[in-house]
Amino acid sequence: MRKATPALGATPSYGRNGGGKPRKRRLFHPRTCPEKGELVAVFAMLIPRSLGERIRGSGLPMLFIHTPKCGGKFLGKAFGRHLKDCVTLTAPKLRGHLTFIEYRDRLREMGYDIAEFHTLSLVRNPFDWQVSWFTYLRRNPGRRTGYPLEHDLFQDMSFDDYVNWLEDPDAPRSPQFAMGKQVLEWSCDESFEIKADSLLRQESLWQDARDLKDRLNLRIRIPEKPVNTSKSSDYRSYYSDKSAEVIAKRHADDCRLFGYAFDGPVTPATS
Repeated sequence: MRKATPALGATPSYGRNGGGKPRKRRLFHPRTCPEKGELVAVFAMLIPRSLGERIRGSGLPMLFIHTPKCGGKFLGKAFGRHLKDCVTLTAPKLRGHLTFIEYRDRLREMGYDIAEFHTLSLVRNPFDWQVSWFTYLRRNPGRRTGYPLEHDLFQDMSFDDYVNWLEDPDAPRSPQFAMGKQVLEWSCDESFEIKADSLLRQESLWQDARDLKDRLNLRIRIPEKPVNTSKSSDYRSYYSDKSAEVIAKRHADDCRLFGYAFDGPVTPATS
């Protein structure tokens, strides 16, 4: 007879020898994969909301949908050791900067419903976001992020060249091409409806993270300073009139949905 397994958010099982220390990773209730008929399970990032939950190793099951270049390292610092249990790191087919739709569909293939998680994502002014991509991948770290091709290409490019590259469907690029997406893709479904349960704005990330902690009563520590500060100057200085017009058109849905404009956010982030 198969041993009973803990339900979503339940206290974890104990060590292999029956000792007193709980396993470091907490298991979702295993499911049968609809496509392959195989028993599958994913590990939950359970964020405690009380001392009791912290002692038991239980809590709110969260899914961090990491929009690239939006302050993910800062939130990772806040979640601390809990982050290593997030399915985005533990399940091979869920790794990487997947979009909301990709997480939803891949979890469904594994027999899970994304609604079982409290989903958390990030947004950023798309004008600033594109400058961040350009400056980041030009630096040496770009080679270690899965974009070696772009790192080499951008060395001799101006920002206007980069914008032209974004618009050219025949330009050489890496398959993932995350900078070619809309920021909203990490928090919305096909109808551009926000589906993330909590949405934090990069421009006010420290305060938004504190508000999230208070609203959900999460027992996490918000860092006092950003972990990954931008080394670029005011993003607006990178733009010509033409490139600003191109990005405004390219990210029109982002600007409409999240209230962004060339000079900054207009409305508070939706949460």
